[in-house]
Amino acid sequence: PVAVVYPDDVWYQYIDEEDVDEIIESHLMGGKEVERLIIK
Repeated sequence: PVAVVYPDDVWYQYIDEEDVDEIIESHLMGGKEVERLIIK
């Protein structure tokens, strides 16, 4: 599965619910990208 965060235009590939929680907590709430999940 893939998730995109706008307006930052960061694309994430995630595996499970824990990855989604990390994206929400780190990027959406904390402003820090989750490097290990970013699609480059």
